[in-house]
Amino acid sequence: MAEDLLTILSDDIHSFIDACDELMFNERDFQMQLAVALKMSGRYDDVDVEYYLPNALVKEAGYEWDSELRLDVVVRKDKEYAVVELKYPTRKVVTEIKRFNKLILDVEIVKNHGAQDIVSYNSWKDVRRIEVVKARFPGTVVGGMAVWLTNDPYYLKGPRKKGSICEAFSTAEGRRCGSGFLDWTSHTSATKGKPGFWLHGTYDVRWSETEIAKEKFYYAIIQV
Repeated sequence: MAEDLLTILSDDIHSFIDACDELMFNERDFQMQLAVALKMSGRYDDVDVEYYLPNALVKEAGYEWDSELRLDVVVRKDKEYAVVELKYPTRKVVTEIKRFNKLILDVEIVKNHGAQDIVSYNSWKDVRRIEVVKARFPGTVVGGMAVWLTNDPYYLKGPRKKGSICEAFSTAEGRRCGSGFLDWTSHTSATKGKPGFWLHGTYDVRWSETEIAKEKFYYAIIQV
């Protein structure tokens, strides 16, 4: 059953992204549209967003942060659950949109996100969050997906310089992130509150290319 739920979920996420024909404004838009699509598929008994877990509940499973968890999407099929965590870092896109049947020109639909080092850290942090939830609820949470969707080619290439501060958090195409401790090369004011953390699984980064409203996008799905 565990493989069945994760296979179904992976297929549905791939299908959702590949079928997107309108730009999503931000990560919350991505979250809500994906959740609606999963709900409408009829393949799950329940689909929740902002699924809340108190910090104390996951600290005992090794969660490294003081924040509480609000998981982006949680799906249930029978008695099994799977978690979906999303990242949507973008470069600016200015284009036209239609609203109330009127064409509006030169609208900044997608904003420039920047801070690629922090985004890369948070992308692997999502993987860790799923690992912790899976460990805290064995036999109930069967795993999940960290989904990265971007139009910024930086994430496919990773840091430009060897020894970059965020080298351990590279999301570069073809990277194999083995089990071990991920940490910044050095700690600065920008990394305050962002501690290094353990990953217990081994994950391969494979990016796929898609087109959304004539804009080139890339996505990777890390299964935990």
